[in-house]
Amino acid sequence: MSTPTQTTSQGPSGLARLRELWNAYLPYWFITPMVLVMLLITIFPGAYDLYLSLVKYQLTDPNTIGQFNGLANYERVFTSGGAINSFVITITFVAGALALETGIGFVLAALVTGVKSDRMKAFYRIIFIIPMAVAPVSLATIGRIMLNTEIGIVPYLVRELTPFVAPNFLSDVPLLTVILVDTWNWTPFMFIIFYAGMSSVPTTLLEASKVDGAPLWRRYVHVIIPYMKPVLFVAILIRLIDLFRTFGLVFSLTSGGPGTATELVSINIFQTGFTFVDLGGAAAIAIVYLVGIIALCNILIIKVGFEGVWD
Repeated sequence: MSTPTQTTSQGPSGLARLRELWNAYLPYWFITPMVLVMLLITIFPGAYDLYLSLVKYQLTDPNTIGQFNGLANYERVFTSGGAINSFVITITFVAGALALETGIGFVLAALVTGVKSDRMKAFYRIIFIIPMAVAPVSLATIGRIMLNTEIGIVPYLVRELTPFVAPNFLSDVPLLTVILVDTWNWTPFMFIIFYAGMSSVPTTLLEASKVDGAPLWRRYVHVIIPYMKPVLFVAILIRLIDLFRTFGLVFSLTSGGPGTATELVSINIFQTGFTFVDLGGAAAIAIVYLVGIIALCNILIIKVGFEGVWD
């Protein structure tokens, strides 16, 4: 039979040790299930995609499926004119849409912030948010009707209100058209974030700039925009990543055509994998695309974010 002194020297029991361990790492236990789920839905598909990119997996040639192909699929990505063309089109699309959505969203947020009536502010917020609430496929269908040369309201307004001849938007200027439709769809997202950022600017700063006699444009340049730098950076980064993932809207609107005029990388991956049933080639394009996006976002976060926004 053990004495009290012997019990103290042996330390806490196994159950007590387990309880101490649980309490010490309590925050980690709570997030562990989510981490495991995230690993399952990101690591496994990524690893399988990497495997497909290194083997022959063309369904039109079943005898070669699964044969190790080395870097041949990647070589085709960098030597294929179609893949390179889709990268150029995607960069053009992302740059154009991001510039328009950022500029228009900021102007709308500034205009609504300047409205004095709270009721009118609420009205404008509801009106501007509506396009974002519509599914991209539905918005693409509405866009096709509105841009139709025969019955569309947009060509009609161009003919009646301007001296220009209304183009066939989906065949004459297809890339510009998908940029404008995406801008219509997602500018409300930028508007909401920018409006929240402007509303958080301390009124004391604005009042002090007014007392100093600063005109409106100077207040934006020297007070509001510097104060909103973190908000601007996060909104642009989120939208940038989302633009690189664009598929449904453009596929429903043009299916990548006419020709390859609007063939984004996401559409090129789909067509390579499911139209030409070359899963190995599609996986290689996807890997190169993923690495490029990750590298670009990390450069922006490190060089622009930490050194230019939160310094």
